[in-house]
Amino acid sequence: MKKIDILSPLLAALCYGTNPILVKKGLQISNEPILGASIGMVIGSISYLLYFCATEQIRDLLTINRKSFFFFSLAGISQSFAIFSFYLALRSQTAAVVAPLTATGPLITLLLSHFLLKEAERVTWRDGVGTVFIVLGVILIIG
Repeated sequence: MKKIDILSPLLAALCYGTNPILVKKGLQISNEPILGASIGMVIGSISYLLYFCATEQIRDLLTINRKSFFFFSLAGISQSFAIFSFYLALRSQTAAVVAPLTATGPLITLLLSHFLLKEAERVTWRDGVGTVFIVLGVILIIG
């Protein structure tokens, strides 16, 4: 296993863990979840565009096949609703409650991957047990 294989998910965890705190701080100043979500998405899009330019992969944006574009677009719509819902929840609830509740996402991922990704992934009993522990952990934190 390469270092990047460990460092990438750890960096993602750091960013995901930091995000609710930054959003909550922003909402304390300007209690506008849709505006905050929009600003975050625009800045994120600019960051991706800069990455594509810096790595000379800008052509990849123009040559993607339609089927991939379709699924990436659906994922983008889902992500947009997720981000807006997340900001909306943080407007009125503590980050310590919202973050664990959104961490129940693996339960949905497990179910959808079992039914929609049968040809690409195999869901094992270990995946199910791990997901159950995640949900139980959330219940313990929230309850």
